[in-house]
Amino acid sequence: MTNYKLEKINNIIEEELGQIVQQEIDFDQGVFMSVSQVEISESLGSAKVWIDAWPIEAGADVLKILRKHKGVLRCGLAGRVKMRRVPDLKFFIDREEIEDEQQRRKVEEILEEIKKTKTQGIVNLPTAGRQGTRKKLKTSNR
Repeated sequence: MTNYKLEKINNIIEEELGQIVQQEIDFDQGVFMSVSQVEISESLGSAKVWIDAWPIEAGADVLKILRKHKGVLRCGLAGRVKMRRVPDLKFFIDREEIEDEQQRRKVEEILEEIKKTKTQGIVNLPTAGRQGTRKKLKTSNR
């Protein structure tokens, strides 16, 4: 099957599965999830589904719920997508989202540290190996 057709099927399943999850599955209050990517096999027999969960800490619980309701999700897909056989769904947490969140938190920590040092009047800038190389400026008494 051509890459174009597989990509089109991936996009359709991603969109439809996201809608089915929103309509059929109840998560704890304050927990949200979205389907970030789908990759169907060339045989169309299985599909890897990557999800994003907010807050990030709820990802493992969301994954358990999705795996528990896999049959409901496949039935929902069967009613919306015209395929000879609805693929078996395998759910994964999108690691890129977790890495992005960790980087965002690190940047926020650095910015907070900068704010603290500015309010205290202390500026600690890295010298990058320039210690002891400062030269005194010569002043002339003309």
